[in-house]
This record gives sequence, structure tokens and C-alpha cells, in this order.
Amino acid sequence: MTLTQLQCLVALAKLGSFTEAAVQMNLTQSAVSHALTAFENELNITLIVRNRKGIITFTPVGKRILEYARSIVSYAEAIVQEAKAEQGEITGKLRIGYIPFIHAGMLARIITVFQERYPNVEVVLFEGTLLEIEDWLSQNIIDAGFSLHSSVEKNSTLILTDELCVLVPSGHHLKERGSIALSELGAEHFILSKDECSFDIINQSGPEKEKINPHVRFRVQDSATIFAMVQEGLGITLLPRMMLSNNLEGTTILSLDPPHLLPIGMVVKSQQRSSPAVQAFIDVVSMLATMGKDRGEL
Repeated sequence: MTLTQLQCLVALAKLGSFTEAAVQMNLTQSAVSHALTAFENELNITLIVRNRKGIITFTPVGKRILEYARSIVSYAEAIVQEAKAEQGEITGKLRIGYIPFIHAGMLARIITVFQERYPNVEVVLFEGTLLEIEDWLSQNIIDAGFSLHSSVEKNSTLILTDELCVLVPSGHHLKERGSIALSELGAEHFILSKDECSFDIINQSGPEKEKINPHVRFRVQDSATIFAMVQEGLGITLLPRMMLSNNLEGTTILSLDPPHLLPIGMVVKSQQRSSPAVQAFIDVVSMLATMGKDRGEL
């Protein structure tokens, strides 16, 4: 068993193609295929199956071994990073998961500053739901992720605190309110995200008296579509303030009363075993969050 075999297995699982895995590994396609065949022969089991259309699937035992392979590859990368860090250089690949609540401009700023400070670290982004971030961390698919911060979770670092707000069309009967109780929205038509939405978070973490069962008229994939539908008067939505711009024409932003706060944190699998690149990234995020608070931007 070699590290290259494990790296090929992980690359194939990620990319779903021998050709793309070969490009990532800087090997020929036949070399990747040979490495995995030799690995299977050594273990005397079948890890992957290709059908006549070339679609690759992992066998049940292949999926279990893949989890170990991801851990080993991740630790091997961390070893190299630790050695480089000892020589004063932060290098390697950094895989970051993030939830859609993170404002695109804020994320872009974080990546820009981080790459300026650590040009030898390759940053790869994964957008997902709260559950996906959790799963990706446990499977070593990502190294760290933006998610909801939990004060009882020792592997989460609080970055900032946002608040949920209501976005209504400019002609809506609630537009002059300024703030509103969540309980008053029970009869409204909502436009929400297809995946996780703000109500999922409220129902997970909010007080019982704040929980309502919204009338969902539409569920859509992305925030731009949600904004456009609210502007057209098709319903209202509930989103973190950082996702809402004051120049969203044709809409009005209302605060919740009482406020429902969203603590956003950086979550890792283990604080003690985080690589130098992960620690450097968390430091940059924390620094920018502090600067934003000082300027009243967060």
C-alpha cells in the first residue's frame, strides 16, 4: 500500500473520472488505473466498479476504506505543512466549506487577504448546507468550514454574530413597521431556499415561543432568485442581514423583535490537529471580522 494509491482513490472519489483524477495527480490515466488495480489486488477486494457507460461507483467496502484513505491523505498533507511551517513557510491545499449565509463579498475579501499573505496555499471552496459542512468535516473532504457557532463545541471558533431579517416587497402592508415579531408572520407567503432556510435554524436553536410553521409558497435554489421574487411581490423571505443589501430596489428590510441572532463560526474537525494553513486561515478570518466590527460593518 502506498500513499499514491490512497491519493488516487481520494481523487477518483472527488472527481468521478479517471481522466480528471490523473490530471490532478499529474499522472497518466493508465498510471492511476494501474495504481488502483494494484491496490485492489493487494487487498484482494473490489473497491470501485465501472459500468458500460463509464460511471464509477464505490462498493460498500470501498466506501469504508475511502474514509480511511481521506484521513491518511489529510494527515500526510498536514505533515508536509508542519515541516514547511517549521521552516517559516505555510504551504499546501486548504479546503474550505461555507454556507450560503456568508456574503459573497465578505468571502472574496477573506480569500484575497489570505492569498496575499500565504501565496503558496491553494484554497478550494465547497458551498453546502449545515449538514453537508458537518459531514464533509467528518469525512475529511474539507479542512474547515463556516457554519453556525456552538458555544459548547470546542472545535468551533466564533467569528461574528449576524441577525435574521425579514425582506418584504416595497408595496407590502408591513413595510412601514421597521421591526416585527416572528409570530406575526404566520399568515405570510414565504419564498425560501431549497436546502436549509432560516426557519430550519430557528426551529433548531430558537426558543419554543419563536417557532412557527411558515406557509412556503416557493422554494428556490439561490438567493438572487429569492430577491427577484420578493421584488415582484410573490412573497417575503427571512435571511441573515449580511446577505441583504440596503440598495435592493423594490424591497424593505425589517428587523425581528425580539432579534434572532446567528453566531457564525469556523469549525474544524480538531483544534489540536489543525494544520498550519487552517490555523492561518482562521487567524485571517478573525482579524477581518474584528476590523469589520470596529468599522461598524459587521
